[in-house]
Amino acid sequence: MKKKIAYMLIGALCSIILSYGFVAYADHDSSATTADKPTTASDTYVVPPKAPATPKSSTAQPNASEGPIKLDQLKDLEIKIAGNGLKIEIELEREQAKVESKVEIIRGQAAENHLTGSEAAQFIQQLLDDVKLQENMNKQQVLDALIKHFAIAPAKVEINIEIKLTNRPEVLKYEQEKENEEDNAKVQNVQKVQDDQKVQLANKKQLAQKEQKKALIAKKKALQEAWQKTHKEQQAKKKQQQQFARGDRDDDHHEGKQDDEDDDDDHDGDHGQNESHDHAEHDHEGED
Repeated sequence: MKKKIAYMLIGALCSIILSYGFVAYADHDSSATTADKPTTASDTYVVPPKAPATPKSSTAQPNASEGPIKLDQLKDLEIKIAGNGLKIEIELEREQAKVESKVEIIRGQAAENHLTGSEAAQFIQQLLDDVKLQENMNKQQVLDALIKHFAIAPAKVEINIEIKLTNRPEVLKYEQEKENEEDNAKVQNVQKVQDDQKVQLANKKQLAQKEQKKALIAKKKALQEAWQKTHKEQQAKKKQQQQFARGDRDDDHHEGKQDDEDDDDDHDGDHGQNESHDHAEHDHEGED
């Protein structure tokens, strides 16, 4: 019986070993078949090669509109400033290779500059370098730059600027009108009224503060005087009470002394009466 069981166990082990061996062989055979089988386009994905990177320039090229305007970029230029005894006219016109320019600056009765040709062109080039006008500047920036350069009062002058560049079809225009004298006078009058009102309010406030200060001082003085008066009255009353108390003590002392004297007088009178009585008795006995 035991041998039969042992044979059965051995047989089972052998069956298991054979089963594992068969499975391993079948797996190896299928792997080899898959490796030998040709691949199709649907089974694989080919990564495309990367394009060679284009090296970037170390220095970025600035945009033409970001830098100051140069003389060779100007096709037409016209700057006119007039007012308050000042007259400035700057003109430049370019026709292909021919350039015509003119500069005239008058302050009061004296002409500071009156240039033409190459001298005017050099003046305009120097002006562009100093003012640093740019295409992307707005109206106020352009006007402020010229006002600062020529040291003029903006409210008293009229400014007209036209710039046409070789690389732009449109004309850049900047204008500022002279302020109306009447309007300016009205504004000044309104401002003066407002300033006067501010001064009056400040004076009223200062006067009110002074009056308040005086009232506080007067109140403090009145309180001090009232305290002093009350203190004096208390001192006088205290002194009067002390005097009354001293007078009562003196009266009590005087009355006590008078009582003592009255007692002494009574005692002396009784003694005299006794002596008289004794003498009377003695005389009566002698007669007997």
